[in-house]
Amino acid sequence: MNTSKVLFSAIVFILLLLNMMQAQKLKVVNVEELRSISSSWDYCKVEVKPIGDDIRNYTYYKINELKRVVDNKGINLLPESMEDAKYVAIDDNSIIQLLKASRSASTINIDGSLSLFKPTEENGGIIKITGFKTKPGLNLAPKGAAFSLFFYDKATLQKMGAKDVNQRYEDIQKLPEADRNFASEVNSLVDNLSYYTETEIDNMIFFAIGGDNSQVMGVDFEDDKGNKIAPISSSYTNIVHTYYFETKPDAKMKLILNVESQKAIKKVPFSLLGVDLP
Repeated sequence: MNTSKVLFSAIVFILLLLNMMQAQKLKVVNVEELRSISSSWDYCKVEVKPIGDDIRNYTYYKINELKRVVDNKGINLLPESMEDAKYVAIDDNSIIQLLKASRSASTINIDGSLSLFKPTEENGGIIKITGFKTKPGLNLAPKGAAFSLFFYDKATLQKMGAKDVNQRYEDIQKLPEADRNFASEVNSLVDNLSYYTETEIDNMIFFAIGGDNSQVMGVDFEDDKGNKIAPISSSYTNIVHTYYFETKPDAKMKLILNVESQKAIKKVPFSLLGVDLP
């Protein structure tokens, strides 16, 4: 065989191998499925986790997109729509939900992409807000952000609650549709204050996050020396976030936002070939 042809073939093989290695960013942890003759409850779940030396450089990840999913009989397993994936810790597993494979299939192939995320102050993934407790009812979000962020203290909420209930409802209905849901959630927060004692309210912090709040991945707190302060419990809706602390939060507490900044994200392809079905 011609030496140049052998060299060319070797180079092509190495490039293909490198491409496969670069695309192989996930490994399969478990496969769970149900395949019956006619049941509408049939499903296929593939549990995965990230792999690779560079993975340790990131804090969170999510399955960003599924491009192609087929079994070895050529049947398409790609769902018509996917729920918006949420970031999870880089060491945690994720579930890929698929349609059921054909009854005679033994393996499936999955091609897609994932987003790797490491928030820092430099890349805009971490936003620290100082003095937020002195600014109740004001938008604390950075200028130009796609989301809004409001802190509410006890006095502000009680002042809002002093207004006639029917009048509050009428005012909300007059708002543009885009603002109505946000105002309704805050109004519910005001109405629910009666469920707490005065001491409990003193130990709580309330936020309302509007706009494209899918960008806000999490909320943390620090004292003025940079030490993390963890609430003993928390609850939240799509808009209202409530945090309960063991003692009354200090006025110098900092608010730490984890934000989905594009500069903090790296999108990479992945391919899972020949995944064995149970």
